[in-house]
Amino acid sequence: MTYIVTCTFDLKRASHQDYQNAYHDLSQIGLKKVVVSYKGNDIVAPTTMTIGEFNGQSAAVVRDHVRNAVKQAFAAHRLSSEIFVVVGGNWTWGAAST
Repeated sequence: MTYIVTCTFDLKRASHQDYQNAYHDLSQIGLKKVVVSYKGNDIVAPTTMTIGEFNGQSAAVVRDHVRNAVKQAFAAHRLSSEIFVVVGGNWTWGAAST
């Protein structure tokens, strides 16, 4: 089954380069800052939020896989962080700017 995953995070005592490294690593995992709407428009996620689609046996399996991958990527850069991962099955999303 395909799941949508949202990962948001805070880096502690991090530089601009630390954030660039984090976003690069998240992109390699499959979590992006920019998603494409059903109309084909690029939508930029709010700061420190990334989104991706993942296949897996269950939401819990996908959650654990993504959370562990993010933890490993951040640990490789020695980043101290708080990570929050949400997985949805029968999903939809919307975005707006004000």
